[in-house]
Amino acid sequence: MLSRRIFRLLCLATAAANGLGNVGLLATYPWLLNLLHVPLPGDSYSFAAVSGFSFTVGLLAFMVFWNPEENAQLLVIGAAGKAIYAFFTFYFWVFHGLHWFYLTFGAWDAVFSVIFLLFYMQVRNHDLEILNSGEIFSSATPSGRKALLLLYSLTGTGLSALENVKAGLEANGYSTTEYDIQPVETDLFRFPFTLQRFIRIMIRAIVRWPAKVEPLKIPANHDFDLIVVFCQTWFVGMSAPVEGVFQDPQNRPIFKGRDVATVNVCRGLHRRSQAMLIRWLEACGGNVVGARAFEHAGHEPSRVFSLFAYLIYARVGEPAWLKWFLEPTYGLSTRSLDDLKQFGASLANRKREPVLAFAKRGVS
Repeated sequence: MLSRRIFRLLCLATAAANGLGNVGLLATYPWLLNLLHVPLPGDSYSFAAVSGFSFTVGLLAFMVFWNPEENAQLLVIGAAGKAIYAFFTFYFWVFHGLHWFYLTFGAWDAVFSVIFLLFYMQVRNHDLEILNSGEIFSSATPSGRKALLLLYSLTGTGLSALENVKAGLEANGYSTTEYDIQPVETDLFRFPFTLQRFIRIMIRAIVRWPAKVEPLKIPANHDFDLIVVFCQTWFVGMSAPVEGVFQDPQNRPIFKGRDVATVNVCRGLHRRSQAMLIRWLEACGGNVVGARAFEHAGHEPSRVFSLFAYLIYARVGEPAWLKWFLEPTYGLSTRSLDDLKQFGASLANRKREPVLAFAKRGVS
């Protein structure tokens, strides 16, 4: 897959830079730094130690390039090492006047700490690539032609996604039941925001502070053969009320032994929130048969500014002085809505045959 090849090539690039680059730097640094009018290191032993550490990270990156799946944990170690190096580089640049030449190394490592983490997420969740390509896995449950649609939507984007999946299911013989997830903290999770509530939600989403929700009150022996869960991405994770469903042990038996599918709606960064939702469903004993993620209409960077502007002002095109830069619409594109309808149809027509557990399909 293209993204996997790109990540591997990036690992090879930093392996060459950290490995060969540090060897070359140690061999030529007095001449090179004088040529660039860069102050020589005050302590050559410390400089050699740092170069050696960087060289080791280069070897680590090469091992990941060679076999990403077997060396996935090295990506976490490499990301942590590069992040620490970047932090101290920026610290000494800001507070101790470190020369800009050394800052370039810190910037490089800061970027690659993010790249390593993204690659780690992909390696550990490579089934997401298969699911997002549109493939629907076989059903492991008897057909009841009844689907439960679980939704929490703060601004309405998730509701438009639900309506189109619902249309695809019903057009292919399914009856559907919608169930709105209700947060206990109704004073906090409501739209439009005040600035104070927006900041509180943002901080809680970043630190993964649980949000209690009302019990779903759906018996474990219900007759739904398919459950579709809709989830938004909040700051690179699941929206708090949807995650709250799975954090409540009373709700988990609802998914056990059932076919489940997911729909993630996001501004752009959906991989982690999608992986979290799928893993929660698997942990509850669900048989994941499909998963798709759909991005808001538009292009970066105007899309991210448009999203936050809408959350703050609750209107498209505000603030007026920035209207020329903002996206003219908020939410999913017509093409995404059509794809969602087709996704619903594909779920309704999924194959009916016994399948092994998710982990036994060659998916980790």
